[in-house]
Amino acid sequence: MSYVLLITFPLALGASCFLLRKETQLVIGLAVAALIVQLALVLAMPTDQPVRLLGLTLNLDPLGRLFLAGFPAVTALMALASRRLPHGEHFMAIALIIIGVASAIVVLLQEPFVVALLLVSAGLLSVLAIVDLPTGTPTLIEPKVIASALKYLVLMACAGVLAYMGFVLINVYRPGISPDQTMPKLVLALIVVAFGTRIALVPFHSWLPDLVEDSSPMVSALIIVVLNTTGLLFLISVFQFFPALVAENERGLQLLTWSGGLAALIGAFLALVQDRPRRTVGYLVVYNAGMILFGLATTTSAGLAGAVFEAFNQTLAVPLLMVSLALLEQPDGRTPKATRRDMLWRWPVAGSGLLGSGAALIGLPPLSGFAGKMLLYDVAARHSVVLLLLLIGATALALLALARLARDWLIGAPEDQPVPETPIILGTTDLDLPPKRQLAPEPFIAALVVLVFLGASLAIGVYPQPLLETIADVIRGLTFVRG
Repeated sequence: MSYVLLITFPLALGASCFLLRKETQLVIGLAVAALIVQLALVLAMPTDQPVRLLGLTLNLDPLGRLFLAGFPAVTALMALASRRLPHGEHFMAIALIIIGVASAIVVLLQEPFVVALLLVSAGLLSVLAIVDLPTGTPTLIEPKVIASALKYLVLMACAGVLAYMGFVLINVYRPGISPDQTMPKLVLALIVVAFGTRIALVPFHSWLPDLVEDSSPMVSALIIVVLNTTGLLFLISVFQFFPALVAENERGLQLLTWSGGLAALIGAFLALVQDRPRRTVGYLVVYNAGMILFGLATTTSAGLAGAVFEAFNQTLAVPLLMVSLALLEQPDGRTPKATRRDMLWRWPVAGSGLLGSGAALIGLPPLSGFAGKMLLYDVAARHSVVLLLLLIGATALALLALARLARDWLIGAPEDQPVPETPIILGTTDLDLPPKRQLAPEPFIAALVVLVFLGASLAIGVYPQPLLETIADVIRGLTFVRG
C-alpha cells in the first residue's frame, strides 16, 4: 500500500488545490505541506522490495528514491518563491499531479509500456501548465505561448510513440534465435530519439528554448527537473532490462558518445550567440543534456555516475536558475522602458543566484556540478584526447555565454545615473516637483529560497562523497555497465 499512497497522495492533493485555486496563498501553503509529506513518504519507504499490483511490478530502488526525494523538495521551494513571483492559476495543482505521475513512473520502471504512456500523459499535463494564466488576469494567451505549447505537445507525443514502437520490437527480438541482427540497432535508435526529444538533445532541442522564453520560469523548471530527469531514469532502466541493446550495439554506443559531445558543443555555441537572457538560459540546459548523454552512452561506471550526478545537479541548478531569472525580471521601481544592466548591484541575491546556477550547470568549482563534470572529463580522456577537447571546448563556450549574460544584464553600469538638481524656481510648490522615485527592495521570501538553493549547491560541491557513494552503489548493481 505504500507504493499506492506514494502515487495517489499528490494526485489527491492536486485535485484539492484545483478546487481551491482562487485562494492563492492557501493553495501555496497546502501545496508546500503536501510536498513535505510526500518527501517524508519517500524517505520512509524501503527500497528494493518489489510487489505485484494489478499485474504490474512496483519497486523503488535507491536511485529512484534519491530523485523522488529531490522532486518534492525543490518543488516546495519553488512554491514558496511563487508567493512573490508570477505563476499560473493552476500551477500548484498541476505541479502536484505531475509529482504523482513522476512517482508512478519511477516505481513502474520495470513496466516500460506503461511508463511510455505515463510520459505522454505527463506531457499533456505540462501543456496545461504552459498555457496557464495568473488568477484574475485580463489578458488572453499570447499566440507564441500557444505555439510553444503545441510544439512541446507534438514532440512529446512523437517521443512516446517512438518509445512504444521500440519496446514492441525488442519484445519480438530473441538474441541468438532471431536471424535479424539489425533489430537491436533499430530499437536503440528509436529509444535514443525518444529520449533525446524528452531531454531536449540536439537536434531535438527546439522546444526547450521556446518553452523557457515563452512560459513562466516556474513551469519551465518543473518540466525540466521532473520530466526530463524521469526520462533519464527510464533510459537507464531500459538498458538494464534489455541488455541486448548495449551488448550488440558497440558501434552505435560509440556514435552516441560522440553525438553527446557534439550536442554539448552545439548547445553551448547557441547559448553564446543568443541576445536574450531566457534563450541563453535555455541553451545552457541543452548543453548540459549533451553532457548527460555522453556519460550515459559510455556505459562505464564512471561515465554513468557522472551522467546521474549531472542529472541530480540539474535538479538543483535549474530551479535556482529559473527563480533567479523570474526575480530579476520583476519591476524594481524603474520605468518599464529602462534598460536594466546592473541587476547584480540592485538585487545581489537574485543576481548571485543566476550566476551561481549557471556556474553549477557548467561545472565550475566549488558548486555542485564540478564533481560530475570531472568524472565526465576523466572518462573522455580515457576514450580519446579529441573527445576530451570536445567536452572542454563545449564547457569553455558555455562559460563565455554565461560571462556575456553577466556583462549584458548583471554587472553593467547603472542606467539611471544621478542628474544635477535643477534650481527651484520662485513660487514652486511640492506639487510642481517630480516625484522621488524609490527602488523596490529584493523580495525577502524569494531571495531566501535562492540562498537555500545556493547553499545546497555549495554543500554538494564541497562535499560530494555521500551523493557519489549512493550513485556508485546503484551503478554497481546494473548489469549493462562495463568496467
